[in-house]
Amino acid sequence: MKKTLFMAILLSFLTSLSSRADVILQDTFNYPDTINNATMITNSSGGLWVLHSCTAPGQGGIVKNHRLEVDTSTAYLGVTVTRTDDIHRFLSVTNGSIYTNVQQVLYASFIVNFTNLPTGSAAYFAHFYVSSSTFPCRIWAQTNGTVLPNTFRLGLDPGATTPPNKIYPVDLALNTDYQVVIGYCPVTGDPGGLVDDSVTMWINPVSFSDAHVTTSDAFAPGANIANAFAFRQASSFGAFLTVSNLVISTTFTEAFTNGVPSTNAVAPKIVVQPVGATNFITSSVTLSAVADGQGLGSLTYQWQTNGVNISNPDGNTNVLRIDNGSATTNDSANYTVVVTTPYGLSTTSSVATVFISSQAVPPKFLTQPVSQKIFTGQNMILTTTVASPGNLTYTWYSNNVVVTAGQADSGESSSYEIDNVTSANSATYKVAVTNDYANAPTNGVVSTNAVVAVSNAPIVTIAFLRTLVDPNNNYLATNSTQPYQATGIITTYTNITSGNTASYYLQDATAGIDIFATFGSTFRPALGDVVTFIGVMSSFSSGLELDADTVDLPYTSYTDLSNNIAALPMPLNIPFTITNTGYANMNTNIAGRLVELTNVFFGTNAGNTIASGFMTVTNGLGQSFNLWFSAQDLDTVGQTVPVFASSVTGVMFGSMNPSAPVGGVANPNFAVAVTQFSGIVVPVSPIPLSLSVSGGTFTFNWTDSSFSLQSATNVVGPWTTIPGATDGFTTNAVPADPTLFFRLYHP
Repeated sequence: MKKTLFMAILLSFLTSLSSRADVILQDTFNYPDTINNATMITNSSGGLWVLHSCTAPGQGGIVKNHRLEVDTSTAYLGVTVTRTDDIHRFLSVTNGSIYTNVQQVLYASFIVNFTNLPTGSAAYFAHFYVSSSTFPCRIWAQTNGTVLPNTFRLGLDPGATTPPNKIYPVDLALNTDYQVVIGYCPVTGDPGGLVDDSVTMWINPVSFSDAHVTTSDAFAPGANIANAFAFRQASSFGAFLTVSNLVISTTFTEAFTNGVPSTNAVAPKIVVQPVGATNFITSSVTLSAVADGQGLGSLTYQWQTNGVNISNPDGNTNVLRIDNGSATTNDSANYTVVVTTPYGLSTTSSVATVFISSQAVPPKFLTQPVSQKIFTGQNMILTTTVASPGNLTYTWYSNNVVVTAGQADSGESSSYEIDNVTSANSATYKVAVTNDYANAPTNGVVSTNAVVAVSNAPIVTIAFLRTLVDPNNNYLATNSTQPYQATGIITTYTNITSGNTASYYLQDATAGIDIFATFGSTFRPALGDVVTFIGVMSSFSSGLELDADTVDLPYTSYTDLSNNIAALPMPLNIPFTITNTGYANMNTNIAGRLVELTNVFFGTNAGNTIASGFMTVTNGLGQSFNLWFSAQDLDTVGQTVPVFASSVTGVMFGSMNPSAPVGGVANPNFAVAVTQFSGIVVPVSPIPLSLSVSGGTFTFNWTDSSFSLQSATNVVGPWTTIPGATDGFTTNAVPADPTLFFRLYHP
């Protein structure tokens, strides 16, 4: 008996071992939580997960609490990153896996949880991977085709159809774990039962024969070998989802059983409870619920009134329509739904109370339109919400005239929107609301008045703009939606940004600021031009900005008022120790202004060519400061750095975060941006001027053609440059005043 028992145990062990051998890999994402690039899954997994198409910092896959996060916008290291995560884990033997590198049937199982809905018609987030351009099975998420609000569905395509051509016919809820199982059959005659050359998807299956969707493989039979399984999300997807417990196997059973979530063999969960309603007689009421459990496609729904089973005219569904269009007071009751899995395990929903009224009940305002003061070009939105039985009708008025364009109604809420407002939209607005009580179709209410006043952006000084910051939060800009208008002189020689944008510094009599124009490729003012700029306040690493975006913020603009070089503001002479005056003084009074450093030594930089970026210089006392050069400025880049300059003129700009060095060099928070090479003034040594007189003819000689000959009747001037005078210049002109002075001048 003991020997027989031992053999039975051994056979059981060998059977289990053989079955488990069908598993190619199981990844429970047991990696450290991501806190920086080094702990992205592409690094923390030891190279098991690799990048595909994403290359930006922070797009290597984030892991938190043993779940892979796949999202489109994440605060990564304190900066919001628009993400296009696209990573995969290789399977084939050529990439270090035990999986044989041949074409065969594969199954993938993983747990997915969506925390917010996808946007757009559909976007795929997972797939088998053959090559950088061949994905024989893509899994999609979409909100199209759902029955219930705030739900989504998963779809499947063979790798060449957009959007998916097969949709799993069950609404799914947010913040809920679902086991997705994918079968990929690139061969014919699969003994496991998959359709030849196909891909198949189950959600929370009980067995292979459970509800599923199947579509044909778009690629030629025998042409592709699945090398990896991938998760990705395009920047336009909009959703945020997590993935856990990935299993890849050659059989459905091993993929399913090793990847099954905690909902297996337990009662289902009601993840969206039915909500009660009040309505009138002869109307209709719809109740719905969303459940999660194994055998998702085979769950049964038994609706009840006051605990007694009732028949659903629509059959086995999670939606119950109560006397569609003919409700009576007898339909008033407490409704529940009992959801049962194929295992026979059940859960009863919470109670949804339905009340069918035979009395007129007018709508009741919960929120009413609010008066607004907005600026020309902004968007105006007025909203209201009400509580009311039955269907609702909204009528908006402007100065007592009915308006409809821009109206959007949704159940017990309505909005009225006007984009890019003008002064003509200044008016008094209100909304009237009626419900559909059969015997009183005009039973309604009217909101209070909302007065909308539209005005132009206020004209302010740049010094005022520099006060619109939070001194307790690194002087970051506040009030970033209200536009302001400022006029000043351009103090930078060139655009200091790239792409379809523009960035210049603007200075008036009070202060200076960076002006940044998104989609501003045609905005190229010259140094000294007078510009009027209407924008909103913002902060960037270089400091405070006045931003304009004529596409997304149509109330912003920029106008070059003068194409003639105006007199530049007198630069503020600053000591190398200017930052010792305090961070508040630098941000409020100095940053953004045209400034001048004197007695400047370039040290080891002398003789090199100027490149973009930071350069440290010193004065005669050894004190240091930073210069900065833009890669966009062809007037400075490539010029030779001198040994010494009597002065350097440029714009003071700085980082808004005093704890974050810029460039990793001295005086990290502020630097002088030099955008014109003539801003570096190298002193010129005097040269001799010789004068000879012969027969009343004056002849002037000098050796450096960069000097101009000037004359004056007084030694202190004013001096006038003699046009066309060069070395060997002669003249026999006799001035009325015989006293005449000459000099050589170098600008």
